[in-house]
Amino acid sequence: MIEILGLVLIFIAGLFVGSFLDVVSDRVPAHQSPLKGRSKCPHCNATLGPKDLIPLLSFILLRGKCRYCGKKISLYYPAAEILTGVTFAALAYYLGVFTQPNPLIWLNFGYLAALASFLIVILFADMKYKLIPNRVVVPAIIFVLFFMVGSFAFIAASSYSQMKADPFGQYLLEVGYWQSQMIYLLQSLLITIVSALLLAGFFKLLIWITKGKGMGGGDVKLAFLVGLVNGFPLNVVAVVLAFVSGAVFSGVLMLLRRKGLRDVIPFGPFLVFGSVVAFIFGQQIFNWYLALI
Repeated sequence: MIEILGLVLIFIAGLFVGSFLDVVSDRVPAHQSPLKGRSKCPHCNATLGPKDLIPLLSFILLRGKCRYCGKKISLYYPAAEILTGVTFAALAYYLGVFTQPNPLIWLNFGYLAALASFLIVILFADMKYKLIPNRVVVPAIIFVLFFMVGSFAFIAASSYSQMKADPFGQYLLEVGYWQSQMIYLLQSLLITIVSALLLAGFFKLLIWITKGKGMGGGDVKLAFLVGLVNGFPLNVVAVVLAFVSGAVFSGVLMLLRRKGLRDVIPFGPFLVFGSVVAFIFGQQIFNWYLALI
């Protein structure tokens, strides 16, 4: 019962965060501050009051229309709120923040929730404006790198102190076991960073070959971010999934005559999709591929 109540509260908190993230996805591409200025109707420019801004509930009560001009409210607003709420609740359930109360688990939840928030802003900004803002993706990259380096430092320090306090651990320190483990972790960290750089370089090459048609610098930075988040080889799985899902989606749109060969479809959402799927099922997909060859 406590877990269910906790998940509901996290879902509701996610709705409010999602409402803010949608504002960020609108204002940052327009070079506006998401923290300044009141929210307004994009149609009649009327300033929205508190009763108009209750996440999801206001949209339902207003039947998806502006209270002042009666025009339809974009579905992006409730979509961002629901997606964020569901994502936060799913992360809390997956990590077991209520069944295994542990400061490290809550720290991991905070990291993944913040990362998901970055990706949601990127997702909606690219869907709406075909733009991945540097003011979002660059801080996301810095945030992930900081967390990776911080995690390595924490593991190194905590494992050393634990070994130092134990007689057998002291023996392991003397024979170089701790040093070898740290070298292994450092190599894994460097491999992740190098593989992310290679993925970004691959996207840069695609832009050069296609002369910038269909992709831009934002996709290069997002590919680097995906490379860091998923790690090697799952970052490769993420990119392959992005291309496959993008090709399938584009093919369906062309069959339905909603898009033509010359129409540009933002690739950022597919990179986000590929990253999420690889994060959850990437190892199974990679093992399945290895079994085929």
